[in-house]
Amino acid sequence: MLEENIKGYLEQNYTAVNNKKFFESTHHGKNVYSKQVIVGKNIYGMDRKVDFILYHPVRWDKCLVIQCKWQAIPGSVDEKYPFEVECIRHGEYPTIIVLDGAGYRPGAREWLMKQCDDKLLRVCTLGDFARLQGKGKV
Repeated sequence: MLEENIKGYLEQNYTAVNNKKFFESTHHGKNVYSKQVIVGKNIYGMDRKVDFILYHPVRWDKCLVIQCKWQAIPGSVDEKYPFEVECIRHGEYPTIIVLDGAGYRPGAREWLMKQCDDKLLRVCTLGDFARLQGKGKV
């Protein structure tokens, strides 16, 4: 559900391309995005697949990754945040994490938001993401 919403927002300004041809498509100077693209290795040396990657010749000429984290009921997804942050920091692309649902443990969202830096650019809700996109910042 969260990924479908993000896809809908992206389609307002970007063209979807095949995930295996994403990096070839960035050389054409058009706004493109793709889902489930391998962008390198994670901190364990395994392939790192991201939810979305996009290219914009002016805003994101080196690409931007968008990771979706959805947790409707209490569970363990928030235990994966430190792993995600380390993979972002060791990776090549700046990233926005979009959170949705109310099942996170107390403090998990706040911890994640404090990790923002030059690689993890922002942690936001779906509503925040919609506002960013509406202002032309995505």
